[in-house]
Formats: sequence, structure tokens, C-alpha cells
Amino acid sequence: MKLKVESLANALQGIESNHQLDPAIVEDALKEALTKAYQKQMKAHSKQTELRDVQVKVEIVNGIVHIYQVREVMNDDDITDDELEISLEEAKAIDPRAQIGDTIDEEVDFTQFDRAAVLLAKNVMKQKIREAEKQQVYEEYCDKVNEMVSGVVETVEDKFIIVDIGKTYAIMKKGDQIPTEQYTEGQRLNVVITEVNKETKGAQVAVSRATPVFVRRLFEKEVPEIYNGIIEIKAIARDPGERCKIAVLSHNENIDPIGACIGPRGARVQAIINELNGEKIDIFEWSDNIATLIANALSPSEGIAVIPNDKVKDGLIVVVPDNQLSLAIGKRGKNARLAVKLSNHKIDIKSQSEMEELGIDYMAIAAQMQEEYEAKKAAERAYKQQEKIKALKENQEEIEDVNIADF
Repeated sequence: MKLKVESLANALQGIESNHQLDPAIVEDALKEALTKAYQKQMKAHSKQTELRDVQVKVEIVNGIVHIYQVREVMNDDDITDDELEISLEEAKAIDPRAQIGDTIDEEVDFTQFDRAAVLLAKNVMKQKIREAEKQQVYEEYCDKVNEMVSGVVETVEDKFIIVDIGKTYAIMKKGDQIPTEQYTEGQRLNVVITEVNKETKGAQVAVSRATPVFVRRLFEKEVPEIYNGIIEIKAIARDPGERCKIAVLSHNENIDPIGACIGPRGARVQAIINELNGEKIDIFEWSDNIATLIANALSPSEGIAVIPNDKVKDGLIVVVPDNQLSLAIGKRGKNARLAVKLSNHKIDIKSQSEMEELGIDYMAIAAQMQEEYEAKKAAERAYKQQEKIKALKENQEEIEDVNIADF
């Protein structure tokens, strides 16, 4: 039996266009659905208690669907299962060229499927389409994690919002939103993709505006020197909606990294601040000298000294003037907390008075730390210089070994 219905072709095309799936994927899903449905139909009407799966072949050509039951040609005496095997005499009636060991495709009438078989076909089709959609979304976005994309707010709920990012809907949970922002349906947003998962039942793609990566992508968009690699963002620490600290380094001594990030009349950084709904941004120069880095990170306060804290692993004590202690710590400890995130060191901020009461000569310790740092940098420079000299000598020897031809 063959079935040709224009609605079938239209339905397949509708699935392909609505779900943006490859036609081959949709046809494969339909073939599997019909195969399983026919197998269920045969089991339901078979008198055998343990029936193996019937071999089925489904073909779809120009909207015409064919279902064939596949059976192996056997001698009459060797047949044990009529649903899987066929006698040579019956096979020749279908195909005169049939021989023992061949397989015969016998077309069957699937318009008589019962309700259970039809329901199974429908469910299998739905499942396969969902799996194909998930795989397609995963392949589209798995390489875009930490990239910034533009989307439109589709749904706003108390604990999350749904964002249409093009080929799928993404979820932005409460913790990934900027607390000072209010979102409305139809609003266009820039977001960063943070996770792509093909196993989840709900939204496969998670996005965020609260991650430090979002600030990094905004700077790459607004500052050409960062995008081109002339200026490097070494570290970012962020309290979404409140304050962000960013450490930058210039690979070109003629370019000021802070000035480039701020832009003419502050235009570049102001565009980023507007995107972040007024979030304050502190930009300072990166240093591999931890004392200098911590002092810069605690801006706007001014540190006097940074010394090791032997009581804590990776700990540092930062000494500040008495009148700047609260400024260094910041409102609700925010300034100090961001400096900890940015430097990856545990920081204990103390005033000059506290250090004097403890009897610690912090200036001498800080001076020793600086001497050790300068000695380390001098050794690194000397090593690099030796490597350059060595390379030049090797190059010179190669030139001297070349025989100059006589013309």
C-alpha cells in the first residue's frame, strides 16, 4: 500500500521550516516512527507470545510513503517465524528472481494501523524532532560560550527571563541579571553565553549580563586597541550594578592603556557604563609587582605599604593612612572585596596606628619586598639579554659558514 497525501509533504515542509531542521533529519524521524509503529502493530495482532521485531523498510519519495516488511527467503522446512521468513514459492510470486537466502520487500498497508500504533508513531516523531532540535542548537552555540550576542526579551518571570537569541531561546537566571535593571518583553539586550547543554529538559543555553566576561566583551567592542591585542585586559573584578575594577596592560609603550580605555572625553567608557546601567568602572594599570597591583586595586584610597601575612596562605597586609581606612575597605567592604577578587590574594587592611601598636616595622618589610622584586626583574632581564646575545651569535656563525660564490 502506498500513501500519497499532499498534507504529508506540507507537514514535513512545515516541520523543516518551523524547526529549521534539515529535511533528511525530518524524513529519518518519520521513517523511524513508522517502523516502530508497524512493529507494534504486528506484535499486537500476533498470536506468538514472544515475537522478535519485524524487519521493516520505509521509503519516502516525492511525498509517497512506502512501508515494506522485509523477510528472508527460506526452504519450507526451515521456516520458524512467518513474520521474518518467507518460503521460496511465496517469494517468487512477489519477485520471480528470488533465491534462497535473499530478502524480499513486501509492501504493506499501514492505513489500517490501530490507535496504539498511530500514537506511538506520533510520540516517536515528536521525540526525534526534539532530539534533532537540541543537537542542532548545541552545535550552533557550543563554540560560542563566553561570546556576546544580541537578543530580545521574550518572557519576564520573577526568577528568570527568557531571551530570544536567534535560533533558540536562552535563559537568564536572577543571579545572571544586573540587579539595578528592569527588563520588559520586547526589550533588546546584549548578553554573554555562559553555558550550552544538550542534556537539559528546558532551555539549553544560559546567558548572563552579570559575569565579568560581559564587561570584557564590551571593552573589546568599544576599544579597538583591546580588540586588536595592543592593550590586554589582565584581570576584572565586578559587583554587578555597583562597581567594576579592571586592570589593563599596554603592549605598546607609546599607547596609554588607561587613556585608550577611557577614550576621547570619556566617550568609550561612558558607552560601557550606559550599557551596564550606570555601574561605576575603575580602570588602572596592571603590574606583576603584587604590592603595586594591590595599591592600584584599592583605588581611590592610597596604600602606604603591602607586606606578606604569614598567618594566611596567599595573604597580604595592606597598610593605609588612618583617615583612609574606611575608604580602602569601601561601603559594606565592597572595595576590599573587589581587590581580593582581582588579585587572587587574601587581603587584611590595617591602619598605620594598628601596625604601630603591633610593633611591626612594615616599611622595612615593604622595602625588602621591593628589593626582592627588583632583583628578580633584573635577573629576568639579564637572562633575556643573554638569550638574545646567544641567538645573535648563532645567527652570525650560520652566516660565516655560507660559501660565497665566485662570479
